[in-house]
Amino acid sequence: MLSETLLQSQLLKASLPSNATAASRDNGLPETCISPQARVYGLKELARRAGVTAEFFRTWKIEVGAEETTVHVHPDTGKKVRFKHLGREGWSELKTRIFHTTKASWMCPPPDHLKELVPDFVVPFCAAASIGKQQALFNRVDDGCVECVQDLSLSTLLTLSRFEEMQASQRDAHGRFAGSMSLALSEGVLARPIVDEYGLAFEQALRLLLPRWQPGERRFRVMLSHDIDDIGLPFSLRSACGHAVRRHHPLASVRDLLHPLFGLRPTYLKLVEDVVQMPLARGLRSVVYWKASPPGPHDRGYDLDDPLIRNVINWLRDHDVEMGLHAGYETYLCPDRLLEEAQAFADVLGEWPSGGRQHYLRWCPQTWIDWETCGISYDSSVGYADQIGFRAGTCVPYRPWLLTLNREARLVEIPLLVMDATLIAYLHLSHEQSVARVADCMARSRAVGGVFTLLWHNATLLDPRYNGLYGHFLQGLQEVQTLDSRALDRELY
Repeated sequence: MLSETLLQSQLLKASLPSNATAASRDNGLPETCISPQARVYGLKELARRAGVTAEFFRTWKIEVGAEETTVHVHPDTGKKVRFKHLGREGWSELKTRIFHTTKASWMCPPPDHLKELVPDFVVPFCAAASIGKQQALFNRVDDGCVECVQDLSLSTLLTLSRFEEMQASQRDAHGRFAGSMSLALSEGVLARPIVDEYGLAFEQALRLLLPRWQPGERRFRVMLSHDIDDIGLPFSLRSACGHAVRRHHPLASVRDLLHPLFGLRPTYLKLVEDVVQMPLARGLRSVVYWKASPPGPHDRGYDLDDPLIRNVINWLRDHDVEMGLHAGYETYLCPDRLLEEAQAFADVLGEWPSGGRQHYLRWCPQTWIDWETCGISYDSSVGYADQIGFRAGTCVPYRPWLLTLNREARLVEIPLLVMDATLIAYLHLSHEQSVARVADCMARSRAVGGVFTLLWHNATLLDPRYNGLYGHFLQGLQEVQTLDSRALDRELY
């Protein structure tokens, strides 16, 4: 196993780009309009969210013209859907970061359970002329044709690929594109999975054209994950005493102070088992992301090969808990460092990390390419540290479109919706406000058949500010199926 992993590491390192810094990379965006392949990708993602199966989608005939894309959804009968294109002038505005957003209504009255959650459809990256025109997103032209009045494949593509982040120059102190900078927050729709909602509208249009067609079942699932930033190793007197002073847990301080003398597990390391055991007791599974980074200002630098950590890793394996990589602070836009940490992870665990998340959520679209190049199958970094909600407009796992390479990525993105620290440390919400915000996010994810992704750190269990919150959220998810990230490839097409 390890010899194969080492060979993989050497091959990957040879293929890594040498221009690894942000300043040396051109954004690589097309000078004119989006490619036909990219448009087909946008339509495919719309179809997936409408409940179209892979088999049905492959029967479609898609014609990408200069002004519109025509989708023959039933070529034998001539049934088709037309999507208008934005055009060169609109694309030129997008290239200079002039973004327009409009609203559209349902084609037919929506089901009762969607009337409040999805009262309309919000479409960013539209033409300036469409602003303020409240019209149906899809209109029936005749018995054989439905027309979409917006360039929905483009809006879907650009939202999922995080186009606005490639165009932005502003970043926070950690080099991140923050939620406070996003178009979705300024338009008041960060709390809505707008791309997944388009799927509901597209389903309605397809049902009108094809009355005998039945969409695939939408399955609401949950993905619980734990970023293990700190485990109390290497020993820190300041950290050990902090349990008593800041967190009001004197016994935790005693445990950490005695650890070097008696070989006890430090408190934070013990909490790794605790934070996993809580969902297990409710029939839920979770994912643990270990760090393999050297010590630094933002990285604790613990050694995965420490016997105490290996004992916890073995316990997790005994309970069939998936483990992945929590890439260190300095791996951001540095694929060589990322590869080194993936190799360090593999050296201890005996397998290459299948997925993981960036530390501090230091992420940009280039990160997808870096992770893919390192042979990692999925990422779950696309969420904001300062805001909860739908950063990519979706809670449905997907393969991103890499705009700079004009192709679909080989890795899968599982968007992150809620992080514990976002609720309390960033947004300063009360427990009641946190419960309400998270309940709304769950409800919207459920309505579109998406995945509610929650990040809860092991260290948070010791912080009195979060007292009882994790258990409350788990109680609300007790009957929900857990996403198996290792089986995602079978779901996508």
